[in-house]
Amino acid sequence: MMNRSHILYIASHSASRKSLLQQAGIPFCVIDQHADETSVSTTQPLQDIVMQIALLKMEHAQIPAGKIEGQICFVLTADTLGLTQTGRVLCKPIDRADAMTMLRDARPGTLTATGFCLRTYIWQQGAWVVMQEILDYDQAGSIFDVPDAFIDWYLDAIPFLSVSGAISIEGFGGQFLQSVQGSYETIVGLPMFKLRAALFEFGFYE
Repeated sequence: MMNRSHILYIASHSASRKSLLQQAGIPFCVIDQHADETSVSTTQPLQDIVMQIALLKMEHAQIPAGKIEGQICFVLTADTLGLTQTGRVLCKPIDRADAMTMLRDARPGTLTATGFCLRTYIWQQGAWVVMQEILDYDQAGSIFDVPDAFIDWYLDAIPFLSVSGAISIEGFGGQFLQSVQGSYETIVGLPMFKLRAALFEFGFYE
């Protein structure tokens, strides 16, 4: 039987990521991070963008101070972005009009990538010291089609300003998801298969 005595600190307030961790039975605690994501160039390949942002978030994660010398903690950051077939990077919309444009641009199909950074730290002499790190990503394609007649209804039902491309494929938004090629969880916000493997490698379940 897996030992689940460890807690994963996740520097994200994403409701979707919290839901994925809860469903996977991974105990976690949300912490803050204050990274300036706009400092990462969006002209590079999508996987590089999301991994760089995940790493930047890690560098700005507000990890609580340790309690005893030699204490170990596990910290996770992540970032999810979409890419339309016309090459537009889908960040979070700035307003409702922007969200509508993104949804229309995404109809032919979208490539979504989630980058994540997982670190273990040890508390030594009053500071956290990095022990191990995994920086990785996963990606998946999807067709998410919200017809014009349903756009206002859809946007009224989801927190569209807080999701990349205004695309929410779980819950209410699932009725507009035509197809997925790859990891569904990656589009939602965390590549759970890769994350579980990384946590196991780092001894989270021991």
